[in-house]
Amino acid sequence: MDENKSNTISVKRILVATDGSASSIRAANIAIHLCKLEKAELVILHVLPDIKQGGVIGLRAKYGDLKMVSAFLQAKTKEANKWMSPIQKNAEKSGVKSKIEILENKGTSIVGIITRYAQKNQIDLIAVGTRGLSKFKRLLVGSVTSAISRHSHCPVLLVK
Repeated sequence: MDENKSNTISVKRILVATDGSASSIRAANIAIHLCKLEKAELVILHVLPDIKQGGVIGLRAKYGDLKMVSAFLQAKTKEANKWMSPIQKNAEKSGVKSKIEILENKGTSIVGIITRYAQKNQIDLIAVGTRGLSKFKRLLVGSVTSAISRHSHCPVLLVK
């Protein structure tokens, strides 16, 4: 085997996992920069919250109130698009091909959803912020970020 070929790094698709937090927006900006350098495609990914975790909507979902569940998911998708669309526009301004993916969490782990998506879709690099939107979420997102780096099939770029 040719030594040079084994050392060749090819980055064709970069995924940025984002929650709208400042560090995830910074991760997106760095991912856009890397995509531009590598002539790679950017996937902007957000995982919707699991509605069955509790609260009124979780109870309504448990008992089959599909209208409530649908309204909740639509509201969360609309909210996510508000901060994901500017990321995509920034990518387009930089000449980077991109797409937005919003995935529903149906009671599985966010880490599993992100890492499975990355593997199924031939992602070469995952960029993710290290802090979330609130003090409580910082703990969760920190653990999610750490778990993504442990379970991913590809390199993970952690952005503060």
